[in-house]
Amino acid sequence: MFCYRKHLVAPIIGYRRYVAKNKSVNNMCESVTPADQRNVEVKARIPGGSEGFEQRLILARNLSGSQDAQLIEQRDVFFESPLGGRLKLRYLQTPSRSQLVYYDRPDVAGPKLSKFNKTEVDEPEVLEKILSQSNGVLGVLAKRRHLFLCGQTRIHLDEVKDLGYFMELEVCLTEDQTLEEGQAIAEKLSRELGIQEADLMIGSYFDALRKLNH
Repeated sequence: MFCYRKHLVAPIIGYRRYVAKNKSVNNMCESVTPADQRNVEVKARIPGGSEGFEQRLILARNLSGSQDAQLIEQRDVFFESPLGGRLKLRYLQTPSRSQLVYYDRPDVAGPKLSKFNKTEVDEPEVLEKILSQSNGVLGVLAKRRHLFLCGQTRIHLDEVKDLGYFMELEVCLTEDQTLEEGQAIAEKLSRELGIQEADLMIGSYFDALRKLNH
């Protein structure tokens, strides 16, 4: 009787191990893709040179509760993106980690929806080499960003190399917020920051830089 039970239990244990192993493999193959992150964005030129830029810094500081700006030095390397959208590797100064960012937004003036995904990168030089070989490089854009936070909105005052002074609003939408709600927030802040319709940008900084160089 003992030997019979031993021979009966062994195949059952082996079967359970087989099922557990294959379940783990199946779970790896059936990983859940996270939902896109969403912003409503406004991008505009700042007229008036450095004086106009300083005036907008004051307005942004007041809207953020008189907080000082966070200064961020950024160097973005843009790559070909065969399926559309924009793909860039963003170099940040330590201790911040660099980022790989893919985003897709329409080239229209005024508040628009931007869908994006990003991940932090520990070896950006290696990734840049891989993407240069696989996708091809479009170019590089460098800027100094002054970041202010106002509620759920990131206010960027940007000094872009070879282009000048710009402002960008990013209303970070929650999962249950609509595009229209984000646009209303962006439009209100645009008025408070003195953004004029004539100063609104259609494309990206990098688009403007490529036009300048061609």
